Amino acid sequence: MSDSRDAVNVTLDPDSTPASMARQLAGLHPADIAAALDRLDPETTARVLGELDTDTAADVIIHLEEHALEDVLDILGPPEIADITTELDSDDAADVVGVLDLDKQAEVLSKLEPDERREVEELLKYTDESAGGIMASELVYVNQDATVENAIEMVRAAADEVEEIHNVYVTDKAGRLTGVLPLRALVLARHGAKVADVMNPDVVSVSTEMDQEVVADVFRKYDLVAVPVVDPTGKLVGRITVDDIIDVIHEEADQDFSLMAGTSEEEIHEDSALRVSRIRLPWLVIGALGGLASATVMSLFHISLEKVLALAFFVPVITAMGGNVGLQTSTIIVRSMRSEHGLVEEGGSRLMREWRIALVNALILGVAVLLIVGFWLSDVALAAIVGGSLATVILVAATLGTVMPFALRRVGVDPAVAQGPFVTTLNDIVGILVYLGLASAFIDRLG
Repeated sequence: MSDSRDAVNVTLDPDSTPASMARQLAGLHPADIAAALDRLDPETTARVLGELDTDTAADVIIHLEEHALEDVLDILGPPEIADITTELDSDDAADVVGVLDLDKQAEVLSKLEPDERREVEELLKYTDESAGGIMASELVYVNQDATVENAIEMVRAAADEVEEIHNVYVTDKAGRLTGVLPLRALVLARHGAKVADVMNPDVVSVSTEMDQEVVADVFRKYDLVAVPVVDPTGKLVGRITVDDIIDVIHEEADQDFSLMAGTSEEEIHEDSALRVSRIRLPWLVIGALGGLASATVMSLFHISLEKVLALAFFVPVITAMGGNVGLQTSTIIVRSMRSEHGLVEEGGSRLMREWRIALVNALILGVAVLLIVGFWLSDVALAAIVGGSLATVILVAATLGTVMPFALRRVGVDPAVAQGPFVTTLNDIVGILVYLGLASAFIDRLG
């Protein structure tokens, strides 16, 4: 929906009647109305939506936050949901219906027109994070044997149903995608020309099963505003527009940040302390177990620590540096995986690159810490152990930060997990093991 109005921030009085709230929201952009309703309880939101005309309610409901949408749909009855769904594009309609439980979903679908029902049911077959799951069925396409005039008539006929027409897609008699005809090329084409003669046969498309992150990368790589979607046989089945991809980018970024912190988006809108605790506890348990493992490793070297108490002073330095280097390296690796359909440089070559960087950092920081500790404690042997351990831990952490994302991806786990407590805890254990192991080997040289 194109609108030149500035975004506004409206706060509704929860003691007002739904009708007065609806009057206060009249004339605002649907996204601004949704933002105001997100601050209300679900029951009030549902009642306010009931006061709006169906077109506006449909535009508003697709802008609600996911948690608010689920709560509101639980309150609305199947007839109201069906009326709203009828006003939505197929992809948004599928998103709304897909939130419902199976019984309510079937009831809503039964109230839709046969064509609408068939479109929504087809889209519901695809997974949420695939190209098929975010595509819309509404598009303009024409047979390659048609004339330019035929194509223009198709655009005019579809104008009310298809928003933001950027291209006319071209298919063969079997419905397979064969080309694309941008509107500019269509308007400038000579009278009577065949579509096959003026279309661009080098059309960029995506498959229904392609992951939405990869689709987003296709948009970025080719500077697209829309892309056609084809099934495994090459048949044209839908299109994805850039506004859908903006939502994907936002969703994936939130998901990655949550994985890095060992949390979940779900807890942002969750009021129950027990439920939030259940979300966070798995990673906290991993962190606690990692801490216990680190303590166990330190206990193995209790004799060295008892002989030279100063060794304990530098444990935080070693663990912090290992965690920081591992986090830096894994972040770069995961970001590289997100671009250009994954890393061009795989495995060994990438590891060697990170090792060269880590080696430079290890030499600089190792020597710097060696000089500082030697000057501070006047113990050359201890300074050498701390500096050497720090340099070694940096190299080990860079190795783990590089290898872990590849290993996690190979077993089907999101590599972003490597950026959170997982790699940090592992580096703590390894760092202490390296540091105290090296100290124990040279314990007799310490003062």
